[in-house]
Amino acid sequence: MNLIELIPHLKTIEKAEALMKKVAPDIDFDTIDLYLKDKLALDSEIIFPDNESTPNTIVITIDDAEYENLFPLYMAQEMIEGYATGYPNLSDTEIAQRLLDYAINDA
Repeated sequence: MNLIELIPHLKTIEKAEALMKKVAPDIDFDTIDLYLKDKLALDSEIIFPDNESTPNTIVITIDDAEYENLFPLYMAQEMIEGYATGYPNLSDTEIAQRLLDYAINDA
């Protein structure tokens, strides 16, 4: 799953929690961080490690692959829901790009 594919699953807290029950059932929603493989990009693969079991760094290495932290999952979900409700004409790609822009320029 990449960032664009993740957007529909984070438009509401209910959808986000349902997704995490499938992909990370043993991890508390509020302790999950979003990491993107290799670089912050729309097509980068996403992983959902538990922030309590991973180092508190921007970049982590798992199985010889580097992953860069985007945001805590709860923060991304709140931002995406805000974009989805405040700007209903934005596409999932546009919302994903706004998240990346924020992470790169403002966070």
